[in-house]
Parts: sequence; structure tokens; C-alpha cells
Amino acid sequence: MTTESKDLCGFCRKPMALSEPAIEALNRIYHEGCFQCRSCHIPLAGKQYYNKAGIPLCEGCYQASLELCWTCGEIITDQIIRAIERTYHPSCFTCTTCKQQIGAQAFAQGEVGEVYCLQDYYRKYAPKCSACDQLIIPKEDGTDSYTVECLGHSYHENCYRCEVCGIQLSPEPNEHGCHPLEGKMLCKACHVNLVSGQQ
Repeated sequence: MTTESKDLCGFCRKPMALSEPAIEALNRIYHEGCFQCRSCHIPLAGKQYYNKAGIPLCEGCYQASLELCWTCGEIITDQIIRAIERTYHPSCFTCTTCKQQIGAQAFAQGEVGEVYCLQDYYRKYAPKCSACDQLIIPKEDGTDSYTVECLGHSYHENCYRCEVCGIQLSPEPNEHGCHPLEGKMLCKACHVNLVSGQQ
């Protein structure tokens, strides 16, 4: 008759003898001496322990393993938000400007890592169209708006027009593109007419 069971210790992976004390924890069976904190190795038999991803830890090592909130610096013991390679309490993950919790909403990162809700990010960083004076922000379907840069100014693609006849200009440097004259955005025909009229 054998005195060995077919159960293997959850730590050392050696067979468990039926005659020796065993500890059942974390859905496994351990030799009494094998059930210890995986960080500092103190025995955990009969003591309070914490389960971190299937690994037993004593209270001190568990507390030391917890991440700190980027905003308040306190330990995160419950729900954690990971964003821009940082960790936050849900209540601390807020917009830099309006202080509203961002939660699962889309957000944007500022120049030095600050977090913004999209509306405040656009108010701070989106260029303003020189023709209609509105911010150039993504369209309602989420696609980016095309920003045209000309003569040091920004324009919505639809606002990029000849200042004389109003025809929409191509953002490409071609026949239908901008042909500036004396700081004015002009189509080729208006450019030619103004140059001809000046001579």
C-alpha cells in the first residue's frame, strides 16, 4: 500500500504524502512549509494572507506591492485606472481644467502629461480657423478635420477659399491651390486679374 497521494504541492511541485500536514489555499494544496509569502518567505500557515494574481503574500508585502495614484500619491486598493503609463484612483483621474472625472470617456494628454477631457483639450490646443473663427476639431463621426495652413494661418478645409471670388482652394500646391498676393489668399484667376489690373 502506498503512502503517497497523486497531489503535487502548489509551490515545490513535489508529491504530497498522505501522512504529512497539508494546507489547502488558492485552489491548490501545499506542504505546510511551502505555503509562505512569495516575497519575504515568512510562513503563512494559520495567518492572514493576500492573493495577488494567484501568489500568496503577507499583509506587509501585499501593501508594498500596491501601486500609488499619480494624482494623490495614496495606495490604490480598489479599482485602478491605467492611462498614459500611470495609475490613478477613478476619483483622481480628472480633467486638469474642469476637474470632472473622466472615467471611461475619451481623453487627451497635454504637453507635459496633464489629462484633459476632449472638450477642454480642444479649447486649449486646437487651432482656430482664421476664416470662421471656430476651432478646428474632429468631426462628429470621430474622423479628423483636415487643417490647412497658409500664410501663417489655419483654416478648415471648407473655409480655405479665395478672398476675392470665394471659390474653395485646394490644399495641394497645384493649379487649384492658393496663389497668394500681398498677404491675400487668392485663386489663380483672381491672382492673375489683380496682377494684370495693377500694371
